Amino acid sequence: MKRFALCLLAAILAACGRQTAPVVPESSSTATAVPATLVPTSPPEPTAVPPSPEPTPTEEVKGPVLPTTFTYLPEPVVTREPTSAISHAYINPGAVIFADGQFHMFFNSFTNWPGDVSVGYLTSADGVTWTAVQDDPVFSSADVPFARPGADVSSVLKLDDGTWVMYFHTVNNASLPSVIGRATAVSPLGPWVVDPDPVLLPGSQREWDQRGPTWPSVVKTVDGFLMFYGIAQRGQSHIGLATSTDGRHWIKYNDPATTEAPFAESDPVLTPDADWEEKSNDRPRVQLVPDGLIMIYQAGSLVKRGLAFSQDGIHWTKYEANPVLTDADFPKSGSMWDTSLLYYQGTFYYYTEIGSMAGTDVYLATAEEGETRP
Repeated sequence: MKRFALCLLAAILAACGRQTAPVVPESSSTATAVPATLVPTSPPEPTAVPPSPEPTPTEEVKGPVLPTTFTYLPEPVVTREPTSAISHAYINPGAVIFADGQFHMFFNSFTNWPGDVSVGYLTSADGVTWTAVQDDPVFSSADVPFARPGADVSSVLKLDDGTWVMYFHTVNNASLPSVIGRATAVSPLGPWVVDPDPVLLPGSQREWDQRGPTWPSVVKTVDGFLMFYGIAQRGQSHIGLATSTDGRHWIKYNDPATTEAPFAESDPVLTPDADWEEKSNDRPRVQLVPDGLIMIYQAGSLVKRGLAFSQDGIHWTKYEANPVLTDADFPKSGSMWDTSLLYYQGTFYYYTEIGSMAGTDVYLATAEEGETRP
């Protein structure tokens, strides 16, 4: 056990570049990096086992069980007109979580992209049949002082003290990079109070994330929080990681071995390396599962999704039979835009925005936890 602890400590120091993060004031946008201890803080999340990077010959390190077969329901679970007060051309599932004995969805509804976004709130007993708690939005772009012009909710958590935390990225005009913001509330219905400043900013010019972080997927751990994010740019794109002790102050993962642009300031943790990915890894959706982390990500065109797994959030292995979802699996013709992934009691719920320029709806694909391991 002592040898295991020493190996794990050495691995964490290596991953963090053997750097000590400075102490920052409360208003700063950076914070001390958090070792990715993959042990959830409250049920119903499973317990994950920290990996040993150098196992002895008698030790066997297994990856998480993979959700390799997703099956769609034939009809949408949420339509583009979910309430009498929210009716736009497009809808995406935003953030879906399980808390207080039920499923919660904070969906994004909009007509123009970029444009104003209305966020509605639904609940469900089974993850399939959804009911609006109120007709009016619980949050909107108008609540975000730095939205230019929109804000798209992408991740929601409920903390142990009862606080609800929402993460969103700004939907900006083409000339402006996106940023990630945060809002908190004592209830899903709000009122949601937006932090005055973004919590994650773009990289400097010539850096891989200079166009700004998007689609944050935040995972809560014993030691803090992990945030996985994409980049709002065309051409080659990657997926990044930031860590935080409090969910407000974040520091991007940085490999000290890379010292020149575009990876001088920070480094991605998932990079396109397969022909089918077409130089693009984007829109990460991450969940904590037994033995590690599962990610479903967009790659290439808007009709393909890949699967990857990790035990520390930094080093990822892609499923060898990717892509795990294509348009051949869709219940209707069209493209897939924003998504939300939830793991609950052995089932993976993958909520997806599917449709065309004429409009989109939210569909559900599920996969049961099986015996397939990497």
